[in-house]
Amino acid sequence: MTPAGEIHIELMHRAGRVDSVTIASTRPEAARVLVDKTPEQVLSMVPLLFSLCGNAQAYAALLACRAALGLAAEPVADAAREGLVQLEAVREHAWRILLDWPALLGQPADKAAMATLLKLDRQFKACLFVDGEAFSLDSRLLINVPGFNGLIAELTDLIDRAIFGGGLGRFLAITDAAQLLDFVAGNTGLAAQLLNALYQRDWLALGNSSVACLPELEYAELHQQMHNADLSAFCLAPQWQGRCYEATPLSRQQAQPLIAELQSRYGRGLLVRFVAVLLEVTAIPKHVAPPTRATVGGAGGVGLAQVQAARGLLIHRLALRQGRVYDYRIVAPTEWNFHPDGVLAQGLKALQATDADDLRRQAEWLIQAVDPCVAYRVTLHKQ
Repeated sequence: MTPAGEIHIELMHRAGRVDSVTIASTRPEAARVLVDKTPEQVLSMVPLLFSLCGNAQAYAALLACRAALGLAAEPVADAAREGLVQLEAVREHAWRILLDWPALLGQPADKAAMATLLKLDRQFKACLFVDGEAFSLDSRLLINVPGFNGLIAELTDLIDRAIFGGGLGRFLAITDAAQLLDFVAGNTGLAAQLLNALYQRDWLALGNSSVACLPELEYAELHQQMHNADLSAFCLAPQWQGRCYEATPLSRQQAQPLIAELQSRYGRGLLVRFVAVLLEVTAIPKHVAPPTRATVGGAGGVGLAQVQAARGLLIHRLALRQGRVYDYRIVAPTEWNFHPDGVLAQGLKALQATDADDLRRQAEWLIQAVDPCVAYRVTLHKQ
């Protein structure tokens, strides 16, 4: 088990069919260490607690702290912060693509591209805030437009070369399933190789489930839900109005014509999930400061923030008493998507394979498509 915890997935199977799925998490409740801290201490600690989606976590913490303290919004600075969160989503998606997708195809990871990706990620903050301090109560803007635009161009070029084999422009022009198939057939980049493997194996609809995408959560209703509910239970295995939902890149890409057509043909299977991630990777660098997806509210020393992180909706809720935190809760996307009865569990139950090795292979592809943010183990038991 790693210090960050892990997800253990057990499949009971018989004759190539999955009879039952058990998903258990040993992820620690990291927010507990923030109790009895001042808001300033919280904001200095959060980036150290979360190595993945650190910008999204820090921004959610900042919004929640400001709401609990009754501080005014900072429209210009927050627009810059939202841009950093969006760019972090590109980094997170691209990192998983460069690291995990080659492994699915039996290829080595592109370590050179990954190193360049990390270098760019560190440089973006320095182009927007003094000393790169973006998520503190006293952050100061320092916008270097030429430098920032240069980094965007370098990031776009990296994505084009390392993921799309020089075919980024052609991928961006795709609007329907036929054009996607033509792209896959005529490109040798990593993205096309992975999609081509889905077509060749007839895994386009693999892992389809009926779990719906998480709707927009209104602040007042969410605040009431978290105030009345057993917060520990809600944070570890969240449901909304008694139902499981998924909070993934697919949730954000529902309105895309290509996604709508693919979903009508193959449901929420592997193809539509991988394409949704690719659409995010290609679209975000072109729209660095999109309309905010963050919502925030607070009253009586309580602050609640929702931020769209790379893997889905992230919620931070804190309560202050005499200037210190006496309760802090975080609901991460992984808790929605790896819920014991959630989208991954339902997708795994739909798998059918010729043998145990094939079943494990299918499960690995589906887990990567849903994308946990921590280590996981898959165990198969034959009935």
